[in-house]
Amino acid sequence: MALLASTPGRIALVLALALPALSLSQEELSAQPAYEVMAVWGDLDAASGEVRSLQGIEVSESGEVYLVDAGNCRIEVFSEEGVPLRRWGRCGEEPGEMGRPIDLALGSHGEVYVADFLRDRITVFDREGRFLRQWGSAGHEPGEFDSPAGVATDARGSVYVTEFYGHRWQKFTPDGKSLGLWGESGHEPGQLHYPSKVTVAPDGAVYIADAHNHRIQKLDGNGAPLGAWGTSGTWFGQLQDPVDVAVDADGRMHVADSANRRVQLLAADGSFIAEWPVPDAGEHGVQTPQGVALGPDGSLYVTDNAAGRIYRLRPPRRNEP
Repeated sequence: MALLASTPGRIALVLALALPALSLSQEELSAQPAYEVMAVWGDLDAASGEVRSLQGIEVSESGEVYLVDAGNCRIEVFSEEGVPLRRWGRCGEEPGEMGRPIDLALGSHGEVYVADFLRDRITVFDREGRFLRQWGSAGHEPGEFDSPAGVATDARGSVYVTEFYGHRWQKFTPDGKSLGLWGESGHEPGQLHYPSKVTVAPDGAVYIADAHNHRIQKLDGNGAPLGAWGTSGTWFGQLQDPVDVAVDADGRMHVADSANRRVQLLAADGSFIAEWPVPDAGEHGVQTPQGVALGPDGSLYVTDNAAGRIYRLRPPRRNEP
């Protein structure tokens, strides 16, 4: 999981993979539903002098693609075809500046909420990059954070934040008033072990990429566990340090299975549907997926931290076996 690679003094995620003895025939693999690559843009170009670290991604109702470039402390905005539209942000400690932005979420009134992993705060901009407000500081009380790694919003405007080292998640009003706090370190339902990003499904359920528990947890908006899927491993349906999840209207989960270097599509009950890349994915294989988001047309967008690229995929159709 790349988000910790440049964080001194912090623990590193273990990426050792254990391959199962089971195998599928080439015919069985080729018969599986598959993602289709529609577009690719961006590159990690050493000649440019820029070191990018692509993390969270979100897509607006109009199809604009917002992503976090953690290495340059900024937000970048593209069209759905990958045309650069605008960008903003700089590194620093002052209001509106960022230390290590990791994730972002779009509010219903034009806000852009950014989770700042290093500064332990949420910074809010409008969609043109103008600074609006911020809240949070280091600590463990309501409204304080211990390395916020994910941020999401719901249809009512509530803001949800996961804390990687705090092993918990919080809920806020749009202006930062605390509405609830849940979670502790552990492996039972509702407990978390180094959670990464968070998303709110169309039905209001909260999904958390519970990275070191190698699972996706589903909870209601008041913290009650509703389900969990995934075990540590490399087989279909197993996960290794999942860092993000996007959920469609049918409850299907697109999971950034980071240490397994793939995106998996799971049904609402957690059963395996598809993965990307498949064995013959070639040059379009994701190296370290860090963010996933669904566009208004159903396309899936993926940030690849290792290559500095953004992929636009067409997910398998819902009527595929």
